[in-house]
Amino acid sequence: MLDDSPGMPLPFLLAGTGIWIALVWYLLPRLRGPAGLLFMVLSARYIVTFYHEYTTTRIFAGQSLNSFVTLGIAAICLFYTRHDLIRYRAILPVYAMIAALLVSGLLNMEATGTINALIRQGLFLGLMILVATAIDAEPNDGSVSRIMLAAFVVPICYQLMSVIFRLGKASENDGSVSYMGGYVHESVFSIMLLTALVIIALSGGLTWKRRTVYMALIFTALFFANYRTSVIAAAPILLMHIIFGSANNARAGLANYVRAGAFLFAIIFGAFMTILLSQRMADLGTLLTSGGGLIKPPSAFGTEDRSLLSGRILIWSDYIYTTLRSDVSNLVFGFGPDSWQQVFSIYAHNVYISYVYEIGFVGTALYLYMLAHFLWLAFAARPDKRWHLVGIHLCYGILCLGTMPTFSIEGVLFYAVICGYTLYYYLAERVKSKHVMPGNSLMPTRLARARSLRRPSRGLPDGTAKPAPRKRTPVR
Repeated sequence: MLDDSPGMPLPFLLAGTGIWIALVWYLLPRLRGPAGLLFMVLSARYIVTFYHEYTTTRIFAGQSLNSFVTLGIAAICLFYTRHDLIRYRAILPVYAMIAALLVSGLLNMEATGTINALIRQGLFLGLMILVATAIDAEPNDGSVSRIMLAAFVVPICYQLMSVIFRLGKASENDGSVSYMGGYVHESVFSIMLLTALVIIALSGGLTWKRRTVYMALIFTALFFANYRTSVIAAAPILLMHIIFGSANNARAGLANYVRAGAFLFAIIFGAFMTILLSQRMADLGTLLTSGGGLIKPPSAFGTEDRSLLSGRILIWSDYIYTTLRSDVSNLVFGFGPDSWQQVFSIYAHNVYISYVYEIGFVGTALYLYMLAHFLWLAFAARPDKRWHLVGIHLCYGILCLGTMPTFSIEGVLFYAVICGYTLYYYLAERVKSKHVMPGNSLMPTRLARARSLRRPSRGLPDGTAKPAPRKRTPVR
């Protein structure tokens, strides 16, 4: 049956929770250290959100159980990674983004939105470093990625239940159906699947063939989730995996031929998917051929224009023209984080346009700088992971064009995982040591003592330079 409500029947939810308990019992000997914490963080957030019909009810101080779980996860991640929060210049753009949110919120007296935005940024910062620390704790063992992937077993089971029992959601006017296992929305469910796709693509403990099978499984799940933006955003990840991953085990001299064949296969597969999804992708052709003709005030939109890209063009126009009609202060610093909720009935479905409204052109410029900065770190990362990371960052940039991963916790987790892998492989290319994150040599209960920003070097594991050799007095 089709239902406008994405909720799953309680017996199915309890069955999925039972699967999770059995999974935890099976993995219990390996759930230790930062990898175990990552598994608990991801799986706890995802499973609680499947119960959204019960966990989004306000229980204390106007906050829901979902809110308290998110706040708890952010606090745990920040506490665990506090030793490295001010250690590397590579994360300075994150602090610049936090400053932009804080300044915009203070100028506009937007307390609630600013607090929520800062919590999301704290979660992003803590989880990013936690991911890098977890990978670095066992650099020669690929078990970390496999433990992280275990967090997606229950969501896939929920989606499978929704497909088998036809518990879908009619998401579009064209009659398409989204199967998302009763998650709160198909967009955030598909972002969760993209997170699994990233972990598979960067996993060091899986062969290329096994990664290909797992990625095909996740892409099939994306297809059933039926969120067009995420399907398109997944293309760079799959393309880099097929082109560059396929030649890793090829004999010398054959790698380029293997990559050429993989590229040809990717083109054929892309053409096949375009034909298969032609009805859903027809609006993209209209958008590309219209050029700048669709940039106009909301009042000038006709009936056909209003339905383009599920109404996104009209929504973007509303945000853009509302921003341009404001005063200089709002153009520069915006109306405050999450302030759109007080003016618009629906979010912008575009991070860049929404940030121009929320934190102004200055904040948006800092956000673009942060994206470009981590993309540059991906280009400077370890060669065997470099192009996979580049494709993943392109995936996130595309995703920001059609939805708002910065507003959902699933989107924050997604980008934190991306930047965590990027930070680790960037440091691994420069710090020639078994452990590139010095926090792995510290006890988690000790107080943080990092007091300066350090540039990673080819010296000691903590990024500091090697001490000058002591001169020896010759023996006479």
